[in-house]
Amino acid sequence: MLRYVIKPAWILSLAILFLAGSVDSANRILIKTVASEEYVKQRAEGGPDEIQTYNFFKGRFYGGNSKDRSLERFTFKDIIVDMAVHLQKQGYHNHPEVGEGDLLIVVHWGATDYEESFLDMMGYTSLEDMGYSEDMDASALAAFESTISMSDSMHRANDQSRYGKSRLLGMEEAYLRSTPKHERETLEHYLSESRYFVILMAYDFPLLKQGELKLLWSTRYSIRSIGQSFDDAVKDMNLVAADYFGKNHDGLIKTRVTDKARVDLGEIELIGTEPSNTPSTEE
Repeated sequence: MLRYVIKPAWILSLAILFLAGSVDSANRILIKTVASEEYVKQRAEGGPDEIQTYNFFKGRFYGGNSKDRSLERFTFKDIIVDMAVHLQKQGYHNHPEVGEGDLLIVVHWGATDYEESFLDMMGYTSLEDMGYSEDMDASALAAFESTISMSDSMHRANDQSRYGKSRLLGMEEAYLRSTPKHERETLEHYLSESRYFVILMAYDFPLLKQGELKLLWSTRYSIRSIGQSFDDAVKDMNLVAADYFGKNHDGLIKTRVTDKARVDLGEIELIGTEPSNTPSTEE
């Protein structure tokens, strides 16, 4: 019987896929916060007691690819009622009049899709499951190569999907060459799982009413959805991300929830629903 040598690149790719599940999957909250230099300077000059007023605006909702009743149960109004408490701690106060304020804060929320790998879908846990052995004849090798090809095609499709999610969630570092390899692999793992997320995009409201779109700051934060409901997750996310509202920070922040305190606020005024020209979440 002939012996065949499997190409090293194949073995390396498969090893990465089989080891993907061992990547640190701790239930961390990942935060990407960006603010313009002009805005950061303005806030610093105003001092810690300066307040800014805002109105909320309902942005886009992403339902993901699974039926998650907790996303339906915890409404947009529930999200911003909880969020308003934490905004206030950072000097942001909801303006009592609709259509007035220093900022228009557009809120996007939802869940990203879970990506099922070819290996999971087929139930493979080893190379042997895929038909590999040290003594393969030509027919067995052809079948093994076909399996590898299907796995590679699905992996490339998932990679394209992950790139879109990396921009949505603020994890573009997963696709930067300057990012260390182990960090890229960790981020790719985060992107492959279903994650709840919230995105705040704060615009200069007076300028917006004059027809000029000026983004002052944005904060994107997410947490894995497996093992918890959206209502619990979003309260934890709001609590942790609040420290970064309106601030600029290089790189992705990874942190955990340490304080489980919950505070409720009264009614919040809404401007309305998303028009057709709602600013993109990728700005």
